[in-house]
Amino acid sequence: MRKRSNLEIYFDVLRAVSETGKPTHIGNYAALSWKDTMKCLRFLESKGFIRTVNSKNGRIEYKLTRKGLEALEALQKIVEALRLPRQIIQLLDADY
Repeated sequence: MRKRSNLEIYFDVLRAVSETGKPTHIGNYAALSWKDTMKCLRFLESKGFIRTVNSKNGRIEYKLTRKGLEALEALQKIVEALRLPRQIIQLLDADY
């Protein structure tokens, strides 16, 4: 299994935050441990990509800021532009 870059992890976390604000769900969506999820969330918050909010039940949740939404949209465009057809990916991944 290929190790993800920090950029890929941040992208996954931003996508997760856009879907759900709950830290456990974010970690599951991004396939991160609790420790790595919280580390990533703290980093993204310190850079202004996400913010914390108090939920109705008193728990902390996360929301994208405008900067975070713009970053997510830009990353999605880049990923889409670089996306290779499935057949080419299979050829590149084939074990010879």
